[in-house]
Amino acid sequence: MDIRILYEILLVLGGYLFGSIPFAFIIVKITQGEDIRNYGSGNMGATNVMRSFSKKLGYITMAFDMIKGAIPVFIARLYIWFADYSGFGTETATGFPKYLDEGFLLTLVAFMAVVGHALPIWVKFKGGKSAAVGSGAVLGISPIAWFVLMVLWIVLLKYLKIMSLSNLILSLLAPLFYWIFAGNDWFFNGSLWALIVASIMVVFIFWRHKANIKRLLTGTERKMGEKGEKIESESG
Repeated sequence: MDIRILYEILLVLGGYLFGSIPFAFIIVKITQGEDIRNYGSGNMGATNVMRSFSKKLGYITMAFDMIKGAIPVFIARLYIWFADYSGFGTETATGFPKYLDEGFLLTLVAFMAVVGHALPIWVKFKGGKSAAVGSGAVLGISPIAWFVLMVLWIVLLKYLKIMSLSNLILSLLAPLFYWIFAGNDWFFNGSLWALIVASIMVVFIFWRHKANIKRLLTGTERKMGEKGEKIESESG
C-alpha cells in the first residue's frame, strides 16, 4: 500500500478525533463544576451552554467548536500544499469523475469533524448538533465563503432571534457559497466530489436538528435569551 494513502486515512481519522473533543462539557465542568448534559436540552453544544449558563460561556464554546472544525481541515490543506497528494481512484476524461481529488479530501475531513462533534467517542457518542463545527470546517475549506456566511449569520440571528433557524439557513447556503468561491487558484476547491460531500454534510446537520425543526414547525422553538432548565435525572 502506498504510504500516502495511510497519511490520508490518518487525516480523515484526525478530523473525527478533533471534532469529538467535547468542549461544551469541558468548559462547563471547569467553570461551573456542572455537567452540561444535565441542563436544558442536554445537548453538548454552544446554544445549550448559552441558554443554561451564560452568553459568554456559550460564545466561548462556539469559538472552540469552530476551531476544532477548522484545525483538521487546515492540516489537510497543508498536506495537499506541501506533500504529494495521491488522490483516490483514477482520472477519467469523460463521464462522472472516479478520481477523488483535493476538494474531496478537504470536505471529507470536514465532514468527519462534524460527525465527531455529533457522535464523540469520549462521551458515549452523545454530542452536539454540529453547526459551529461545520462553520469552522467551512473556514478551513474556503475562508472567503466563511466570512460571507458569518456576516449573513449575524444578520439572521439579529432579526430572527432563533439560533437553530439561523444555523439551518446557513447550512443550506454553505454548499452554494462554497461553489461560488471555490474556483480560485489558491484554494483550488472547485470539485464536484467536494460539493457532493458538502451536501451530505448539510443533510447530516439537518438530521441532528430534527427536534428543533419540529419545534420550529409548531412555533415552540425558544428564542435567544430564553433560559434552559436543569434536567431531572431518572433517579430524582
